[in-house]
Amino acid sequence: MSEQLTAGAVANLLNSYFGAIAAVVHEHHGVIDKYIGDAVMAFWTPPFSAGDAHASDACLAALAQQEAIVALRAQLPEITGMRRSPPTLVIRMGIATGEAVVGTIGSEAARSYTVIGDTVNLASRLESINKIYDTSIILSEETFRLAQQVIEARELDLITVAGKTEPVRIYEAMGHAGELKPEQSALRDRFACGLAAYRRQDWDEAQTHFESCLGTNMEDGPSQLFLKRIALLRNTPPPADWNGIWHLSEK
Repeated sequence: MSEQLTAGAVANLLNSYFGAIAAVVHEHHGVIDKYIGDAVMAFWTPPFSAGDAHASDACLAALAQQEAIVALRAQLPEITGMRRSPPTLVIRMGIATGEAVVGTIGSEAARSYTVIGDTVNLASRLESINKIYDTSIILSEETFRLAQQVIEARELDLITVAGKTEPVRIYEAMGHAGELKPEQSALRDRFACGLAAYRRQDWDEAQTHFESCLGTNMEDGPSQLFLKRIALLRNTPPPADWNGIWHLSEK
C-alpha cells in the first residue's frame, strides 16, 4: 500500500488505523502491548479482564475491530488523499489463550510492560495463517472454549504451525452469538460435515460438502482450500492411520 502513498499519507493512514483499533481494545478491557510496523499486539488478562472473561473480551474486541475497519474504509479517500481507487484495507487477527509471563521486560536503559511465552508465538502464527485460509479471525481451541458463549465460530482444521510440534485445533470467529444469518449457519454445518468426511478420508463425500459450501458462498476460503487439498490427497493418499493433522511450514 505504501507504494501508492506519500510518506505523510502512510503516517495519516497508520495513525487513523491505530486509533480505531486501540479504542476498541480499551473498550473491551484489553492492553495495547506495542505497535509492530503496521501490526497491533494486545493482550487480555486479570485484573483488566475479570476471571475467565479475557478470551470473550478478546474475541468481542476482534469482531468490533473488524466493524471499525469497515467504517474506516469509507474515510480512506480523505485520509490518503486518493479520491480515485483508494487502497483496500483488510486486517487479519490471531487470538490464542494460555499461560504467559506478563511484566516488565528489557534492560536498564529501556523497559516495557509486555507479555511473552509460547502462547504469544501461537497467536502470531494464527494471525499469519489467515492468509492460507482466506479468513479474518482465527482462534486457538482454548480461546474458543472460553468464548463460545458469546461468539459464533466454526472449526477450521487441526494443524501444527511453524516452529511447533504439538497440533492445534483452530476455529474461525464468524460473529456474535445468536446473530449468524441462516446462510452462515448452513455454511458452518455443511463445512463441519465436510471436515468430518475429510478426516475419514472419504474424499467424495468431503468434496460434495465443500462444493455445497461454495454454493452458499462462492468466496469461502476454507472450502476452496480443502477442495485443493482433496485433489492433492487423491493423488498422494495419506497413510491408513492418518490423524487428519496438516503440517504448516509457513510463518
